[in-house]
Amino acid sequence: MTSLLGLIVGLFVTMVLIPPLVGVSGMLRLVDHPNARKVHADPIPRVGGIAIFVGVLLPLLIWAQLDRSGLFYLIGGGLIVLFGIVDDRYNLEYKWKFTGQVVVILVAMLGGVHLQTLPFCGLDPVSPWITYPLSFLFILGVTNAMNLSDGLDGLAGGASMLSLAGIGVIAYAASGLTLYLGAAALIGAILGFLRFNTHPAVVFMGDAGSQFLGFTLAYMAIVLTSDVNPALNPLLPLFLIGLPLLDTLSVIIIRLRHRRSPFKPDKHHFHHRILAIGFRHYEAVALIYAVQALAVALGFLTEYQSDALAAAVFLAFAALVYGLLYAAEAKAVRIHATVNPGPAGQAAPAFVERRNTLLRRFEWLPMTTAYGVQFGVSFILLGGVLFDDPPSRDIAMVAAGIAAMMVFAHFFLHPWTRLFTRLGVYALSLFVVFLVSPSTAFDASLDWGVNAYLFVLGCILALAIRLTRRETFQMTPQDLLVLFFVLAVPNMPFEAVPGYPIGSLAVRAALIFYACEFVMSRSRLSFRFLRIAGFVGLCILGFRGLI
Repeated sequence: MTSLLGLIVGLFVTMVLIPPLVGVSGMLRLVDHPNARKVHADPIPRVGGIAIFVGVLLPLLIWAQLDRSGLFYLIGGGLIVLFGIVDDRYNLEYKWKFTGQVVVILVAMLGGVHLQTLPFCGLDPVSPWITYPLSFLFILGVTNAMNLSDGLDGLAGGASMLSLAGIGVIAYAASGLTLYLGAAALIGAILGFLRFNTHPAVVFMGDAGSQFLGFTLAYMAIVLTSDVNPALNPLLPLFLIGLPLLDTLSVIIIRLRHRRSPFKPDKHHFHHRILAIGFRHYEAVALIYAVQALAVALGFLTEYQSDALAAAVFLAFAALVYGLLYAAEAKAVRIHATVNPGPAGQAAPAFVERRNTLLRRFEWLPMTTAYGVQFGVSFILLGGVLFDDPPSRDIAMVAAGIAAMMVFAHFFLHPWTRLFTRLGVYALSLFVVFLVSPSTAFDASLDWGVNAYLFVLGCILALAIRLTRRETFQMTPQDLLVLFFVLAVPNMPFEAVPGYPIGSLAVRAALIFYACEFVMSRSRLSFRFLRIAGFVGLCILGFRGLI
C-alpha cells in the first residue's frame, strides 16, 4: 500500500505543480522555441522536469528507508535537475552539459552505486578498476540517451514508464521494496506530467526532466542488478533501457560516418526517421512504445538466462527493429501519402462520426448507457470506501488532503477545478480498487460479485463509447500505455509474491479510470456529478481513518 501512496502523491504533486510553473515559465525564460529540428510550431514551456522531480522526492522522503546510495542519489538527482534548468534557460554547449553530468555521476558513485558483475564474467564481483569506469560510462550513456530521445510529445515519459514498470516488477519480486517505491512514485509523477504532455503538448519536461529520468533509470538498473538481486543477468539493463540506448548509438554512428561531430544535433533519431516514413505524430509515439515494451518483455524472458543467450536475443531485437527501418527507408515507404509536412509532421485528421445505425434506432439507448456509466462508477466509488476496516492513517491523510485541495481549488483556483477533480477521482479510484481487493479484510467470497459488477459496467461503457461522438472520447498514446499495463501486468510474477493480486487490480483500475474519464468528458453536469461523488468518497475515507 505504501507504493500505491507513493504513486498517488507523485501524481498529485506533479499535476498540482505544473500549472503554476507554466505560469512563471516566461518570466524564468524556461520556454522551448521552435526551430528546424523540432516538431512543434509554437513556444512551449519546459518546466515539467521540475514537477516530476518534486513528485518523486516527496514520497521518497516520507516513506523510503534510504541508505547511503539512496541519499547520494537524491543529491545527484537534485544536481542534475539544477544543471538541466540552467541548460533549459541558456541552451548550454555540450561541454558544459557534460561537465554537469560528470559531477552528478561522481556524486552517485561516491554513494556506492556501481556495477559489480559483468557479462561473461560469472557471478563473482569484478575488479573495481574495471566496473567503476564502465559504471560511469553506463550512467552517462543512459542519461544522454533519454535526453536525446525526448523529441516527441509523450515519448520520453512513456518510454521511461515502461522501463520503470520492468524495474518495479523485478524489484518487487526480489523484495526490493525501496526501489519498488521509487519506481512507483516516478511512474505516478510521469503520469501526472503526461496529462499535459500527450500530443498536442502544453508543457515539455526539458533537459531537467529528460536527464533526471535517464540518470534515475541508470541508477535503478544498477541497484537492481548489483544490490537487490545480483543473480539477475548483467545484460538486463540493456533490455530495460532498450530503444533509447540503440537510438543514441545509431545516431552517433551516422554522425561519425558523415564526419560530423557526434554532439551536433540533427534529425537522424529514430522518431525523426519514423515521421519521415509517413507516420503521424501519435502513431510514431505509439509505435515506439510498442518497440520499447517488446524490449522490456524480452528482458523478463532472459533475466535468468545465460549471458550468451541474452546477448543473442538483444542483438536479434536490434537487428529486427533497425532492419525493418532501413528496409522501409530503402524502399521509400510512405505510410500516409497525404501527410502534411508541417511542423508536427502530420496531417490534421478530419474525424468522421461513425455510429452504429442499428443500435441508434433505439433513441433511448445512448442516453441510458451514458447515465448507466455515470451512476455505475459513482456507486462503486462511494460503496467501495465503506468496505474493509478503517484505512491506515497515511491513506486517510492523503485522502483528506486531496479533498481539501479540491475545495480550495473550487473557491480560490477556479481555472484548476477540473484538474483537481480529475486528480481526486483518480486517487479515490485507486484507493477503492485496493479496498475491495480480496487480499484485504474484505470478504473474498464476494470477490465474484465485484468482478460481475465491473464486467457489466465495462459492457455498458463499451456500448456508451460506441454510441458517442468520436470527438468526445478519443484514444491517445497514453491510453496505449494503460492498455499495455492491463495486458502485461496479469502475466507478471506478482501473484507468486505474498500481497495484493496486482494483475486483477490493474484491470479493475483501468476499467474504473476509463469509466470516470468518459463521465467527465460528457458534459458539465456529469463532470460536477462525479466531482461531488469523488469529494464525498475522499471525505468518508479520510473520516474513517482519522476519527
